Amino acid sequence: MPTPQERRISIEHSDEGSRSGVLHVTAFNSSDRMRRAVKTLAIMWGIALVTLFIPLAHFVLVPAFLIMGPILAVKRYKLAEVVEKATGACPKCGDDMTIELEPEDKLPHWTYCPLCNTPLQLVDKE
Repeated sequence: MPTPQERRISIEHSDEGSRSGVLHVTAFNSSDRMRRAVKTLAIMWGIALVTLFIPLAHFVLVPAFLIMGPILAVKRYKLAEVVEKATGACPKCGDDMTIELEPEDKLPHWTYCPLCNTPLQLVDKE
């Protein structure tokens, strides 16, 4: 079962100092990771099976999906935790903000304040 977690981070600006924030993460155990990887592989190979019946395009699509299936499954299995978002106050404008992050993002991470467009760095406090 995926476990939602919260971690303390520091939201830093080069001139205005830093403020504390919270990083929202979902952690997966090995059985969850295996389930996600097998699901990804099944979807990719299912698409390969469907594209088998498309004339001419199947010469490219079927091999592409057959090759990408294991590649994406391994990549998905290696993700032990998925970063969802960071919340906190902007060091420059002081407003509360929520920054949506990509699942593969790692800290430290450079981003921008969605309110004042100031460059910020998200840094792990631990």
